[in-house]
Amino acid sequence: MVLLMKAMHSKTKYFTHKMSSCIILYLVLPFFILCSFSLRCKALQGDIDCLKSIKDSLEDPLAYLNSTWNFNNRTEGFICKFVGVDCWHSDENRVLAIRLPDMGLKGEFPLGIQNCQSLTALDLSNNRLHGSIPSNISKIIGFTVNLDLSNNQLSGEIPADLANCSYLNNLKLDNNRLEGPIPPQAGLLDRLKTFNVANNMLRGQVPNFINATIPAESYANNPGLCGKPLPPCRGASVENHHTMFISGFVTGWSLFTLLGIYLFSFGLLCVKKMLLLIKKRTKVMVIDGSEWPGGEEVNNNPKILKLEKIVTRMSFMELSKATSNFSQDNEIGNGMLGKVYRALVPNGWTVAIKRLQSSENLEEEFVSEITTLGSLRHPNLVPLIGFCSERDELLLVYKYMPNGNLHEWLHSTDDKARLLNFPLRVKIIFGVAKALAWLHDGGKFHVVHGSISTQCILLDENFDPKLSNFWEATLAKTNDIDSNLSLLPIVESLDFTTYKKDVYRLGVVLLELLTRKESYELSCSTLNFSSSSFASPLDVDKLLLGQGYDAMVMRFA
Repeated sequence: MVLLMKAMHSKTKYFTHKMSSCIILYLVLPFFILCSFSLRCKALQGDIDCLKSIKDSLEDPLAYLNSTWNFNNRTEGFICKFVGVDCWHSDENRVLAIRLPDMGLKGEFPLGIQNCQSLTALDLSNNRLHGSIPSNISKIIGFTVNLDLSNNQLSGEIPADLANCSYLNNLKLDNNRLEGPIPPQAGLLDRLKTFNVANNMLRGQVPNFINATIPAESYANNPGLCGKPLPPCRGASVENHHTMFISGFVTGWSLFTLLGIYLFSFGLLCVKKMLLLIKKRTKVMVIDGSEWPGGEEVNNNPKILKLEKIVTRMSFMELSKATSNFSQDNEIGNGMLGKVYRALVPNGWTVAIKRLQSSENLEEEFVSEITTLGSLRHPNLVPLIGFCSERDELLLVYKYMPNGNLHEWLHSTDDKARLLNFPLRVKIIFGVAKALAWLHDGGKFHVVHGSISTQCILLDENFDPKLSNFWEATLAKTNDIDSNLSLLPIVESLDFTTYKKDVYRLGVVLLELLTRKESYELSCSTLNFSSSSFASPLDVDKLLLGQGYDAMVMRFA
């Protein structure tokens, strides 16, 4: 209907230009020309401003926009020749669709898009957009039918205002870093046919769409989501059981009234037999040589309960099953806090599960890790997906990093280290430095990691570094501190000496990258520095030399 109305408006405008009555021309032409010119200029300038804002607000490293979006031309329809821009008519500067996928664009969602008031389709997928989706998104793209923001780095929650984009047919937000619940109001989008939020960090009940059937694949790799077509939510399950209990109780009471004491006694006998039968059939799993009954003994320590507000709480039985009862075949690491296992959870997501040593009292470290990684989001921090606290078991569930940690690549074999060429090593340390700078001065918080090393620098499939192991993290006291972060050890202020601990350890990592010597091997006596050449070639990793970067390597030292 919107498209039809706009088309009719366009044709009416065109027809008005063609009217030939002399009287009409004589009487209204001056006024018509004035009004028409004013409206056309307003529409023209609005769409031009819209595209200008996109070009100005986004970084364009591949120069797709800079090379083709030339605003010096002022002929009618000139913006319709821009790459990625479709117009309603080739001779009319009115933008119909903006399609800019796979262009390497960086920045936040361009708010100036709201000036393209006739926009019906927006595709900014497969770029590097960050930040949150605007909370007033319906005022920016109110008439949009197709919206694709997939495969970016968008974070924060999905705004509830998205439900006011009533013309949406297709909505794709998959492969981002979105968190929190999916607004239930989204289910009221009665024109929606495609909805995809896979590969995010969403949680809670999925919406019930009134005119669409959304498959489970559209919610994949969001371990916190539940509800049809996904497994039922725990709360709903408990409620159903509660309802069933009440119904059974009322029925039993009625039978008691009608049938009398004899039948009531007979019923009690049947119930006792049933309970005995259920007890005999209770499943028992053997884990590490000991029996583990099917019933969960959950840790309800108040501090642990607070963690449920930060990340998803998961079942020990589920995690045990995903790791084949913590089989040695699934073991991928052994750290100071415990062993790490690779696992495939029911939704198809590969995760890393750290099982803390039960012989040690590690609850404080457990809480610190969850609080920090669960509350702070940064591209160079490893994503924490969930946790488990049952009996004396403490487990942490992370997104799986296929390339392990930096220490393995540097110090295992020459073949692996050779793959870490100089540009790649610079990329890794630059990412770690960005994470630390953000932690040290994040605005509302100031966090010191406390144990930076090559072991805690994980590498994803693209060798982008992800900082982990926050169990020694320290937080500085601030007035507007997040309530979740207040669970961390807090000091009045972080002085230079406290920050210096992270900076010093980062310097050690730098030297390891340069020399491929273990941290304990590094000292002033083992490194031959001089003011003229920065470092002796004898100290530098031989695999870095002769690859065309020798001068840069020396400067790096």
